[in-house]
Amino acid sequence: MDLCPAPTISSSMDQAATIALLGDAATHQGLAVERIDTDGAVIFLAGDRAYKIRRAVHFPHLDLSTPDRRRRVALAEVAVNRRTAPGLYEGVLAVVPGAHGRLVLAPAGPGADAAAVDWVVVMRRFAESGLFDRQAEAGLLTRDGMRAVADAVASLHESAHDETPDRPDRPPPGGVEAVRAAVAGALGALRLHPDLFDPPALDRLEGGLMGAVTRQEWLIERRRRSGYVRPCHGDLQLGNICVWADQPTLFGAAILLDEAGGQEGEAAGGGPAVIDVFHDLAYLLMDLEHRRLRPFANLVLNRYLEQTGDFAGLALLPLFISLCAAIRAHMTASTAAARRPVGAGASFRREAAAYLDLALSALNPRAPRLIAIGGLPGTGKSTLARMLAPEIGPIPGAVILQSESLRRRLLDAPEEGTLAASGYSEAVTARVYGEMAGRAGLVLEAGHAVVADAVYARPDQRADIEAVAHAAPVPFLGLWLVLNQQQATDEGRPKGERGGRGLGEMRWDILSVLGSAADVARRLLSQLTRPEPWRTEA
Repeated sequence: MDLCPAPTISSSMDQAATIALLGDAATHQGLAVERIDTDGAVIFLAGDRAYKIRRAVHFPHLDLSTPDRRRRVALAEVAVNRRTAPGLYEGVLAVVPGAHGRLVLAPAGPGADAAAVDWVVVMRRFAESGLFDRQAEAGLLTRDGMRAVADAVASLHESAHDETPDRPDRPPPGGVEAVRAAVAGALGALRLHPDLFDPPALDRLEGGLMGAVTRQEWLIERRRRSGYVRPCHGDLQLGNICVWADQPTLFGAAILLDEAGGQEGEAAGGGPAVIDVFHDLAYLLMDLEHRRLRPFANLVLNRYLEQTGDFAGLALLPLFISLCAAIRAHMTASTAAARRPVGAGASFRREAAAYLDLALSALNPRAPRLIAIGGLPGTGKSTLARMLAPEIGPIPGAVILQSESLRRRLLDAPEEGTLAASGYSEAVTARVYGEMAGRAGLVLEAGHAVVADAVYARPDQRADIEAVAHAAPVPFLGLWLVLNQQQATDEGRPKGERGGRGLGEMRWDILSVLGSAADVARRLLSQLTRPEPWRTEA
């Protein structure tokens, strides 16, 4: 017996003529037509254009059952996505009756709206190989590409300003009640699939999510009042990111219809998701984690923080990652339910269960800790930090605080190239190390882990970062990297026997980086499972 409800198909027969029209080469000046079917849309590729119609379906999470709702979604889709992908979205066409009862395409507008039976979003066509989910499946994602994605997300968030006023007849966008409503909606949809999702597991998830909202209520509201709730993308998964004009481009943004009805002239009664920017980022981090690509998720998080400095939002990541995974679980389950015959959606059912597991695990994060990595230039500090960070602390791993990167940002200097000698003055260096310690404290306070990457050649610099861990309090590990065993022996000698190097008393663990960085990282990570591996004293 199929206990998973399929989407209600209200008027699919009415769309048969529209589908025939768009699938006919004559509609596209004789060009060959390729058809792509999804559960919510049918897409036709012809020449350098893509034509998308929404299916007349009513999922628990999406109602497209009437022509008017499809009109509103189509117009809003183009308006919203032109923020991030203006070159991709060309406009909307109406499907209207023509001569002899045949359907034709016409520009959307007052003249066509009344007669239209359906609506078509017109996009520029791009290569499927340019989709980031395809690149992930093929193992072709790169660090440079994902850094550029993080930059695009940060740019969207920084440029977005929430112009949606609070309305007394509904919860404020992105506020506590709105987040609670999102949790309740996700859990309600998950409970429609009792054969797929274990009810006790859903009880644990609901309790965990609602408990997290209650604990973070003050922060959710403070961020809303401070302007961190903005018009966002709303569905930042890899499948909604493509390479266009040689740049990562965000498209396929979530569309929210104004169920209360918009005023005449408003953008089709629909608009973007207005949520906390960290809620938006969490979709992408969750998708990468689900695909077992945590190193890329860690990279995205760290690049985003470099660009925005929004460390306070870290405290909400476990909640938002869990909520995003729960939403994806019910959407995937709905897709599985729509597959006929029963059983055809087995892979989607397995994936939905994996999303639920992720939603539960995100609410039980690893404890934070602070690892400081010091050493002279060329000892591989940054490489080791990058390898350790994904394995430390909550999903998607530790925040990396890197002194050279911070120095350049404080000086407003380019990321590449040689800094002037003044950039390494005593005053600038003191400012950099002070900022490192301050940011480390903020991250730990938010419940996240830290990997601090700097030379740390002076005893006071090392003492300051240790003191941050002691104040948190969290476990601390200080590492001093050396290139060979002889150097390790030299660094371990008393101060007076080091030839004036000025390192002072070295209380940190001296680590020779002989061999590959991966081997060194594995040796260190193996210590994490030991009963007493880390010092906590300052």
